[in-house]
Amino acid sequence: MDQTLIVGLYTKDFALLNKITNKIKDKKIKLRHLDNLSSVGNDFQVLISKKRIKDCKIPQIQPDNLDILELKIRCKLYDCSDLVIGIDPGGMIGLSAIGAGRILFIDTYDKPSELALIVKSMHLEIGVKTIKIGSGSPPERTRILDALKEYSGIIQLVNEQNSGSGSHTEAATRIALRQGEYNLDKKYQPKDGEISWIQKESRRLSKGLVTIDKELAHEILIGEKTMDEAIKIYTKKMKN
Repeated sequence: MDQTLIVGLYTKDFALLNKITNKIKDKKIKLRHLDNLSSVGNDFQVLISKKRIKDCKIPQIQPDNLDILELKIRCKLYDCSDLVIGIDPGGMIGLSAIGAGRILFIDTYDKPSELALIVKSMHLEIGVKTIKIGSGSPPERTRILDALKEYSGIIQLVNEQNSGSGSHTEAATRIALRQGEYNLDKKYQPKDGEISWIQKESRRLSKGLVTIDKELAHEILIGEKTMDEAIKIYTKKMKN
């Protein structure tokens, strides 16, 4: 953000007020508590209220998922409703959300399930146009694809080669800005090495009892099946 943003906070719910105050980390976002709306002046760019207020002339936000509250504020300021999300797969998952020609949100997550909750909130509360995922780190990427399988229609895989070094969020930003190599549900063809890795992983997870076939490994890599589903299907097939 390149300017100070004055945000009005209109609520009598002091527990919520404290939660909101604690969530705002950006020093350029200045919260001002309002006792009544008559004190709202032209210096307020956004208003946060528990319920939507009719006939309010400034953009409003209702605080749903507070973890993306700063993002919602910025999206209101820049009139953005079509985010592009970049995801850097790895042991630590980097995420960057870009809209209106700006980096609006960055963060890291330990688990794909945590990432999926944030992406779902962004999709429902703001709007997501494209999700771009780096094509490196096949095991981590597969877990992320599985967690985000309901968004397969807007997922693109991006080649991470020659992307430079930096933090997880910097890598996620570069991924978000790159051209997608292929849509997940149309053109992506897993490489032989990726399929072999998935087969080895199935053997490890089943404690040596099962090595799934290449077809099931392929379906895992394109997000059609989870590892657990594939192992169960293959085990059942072997018993018949």
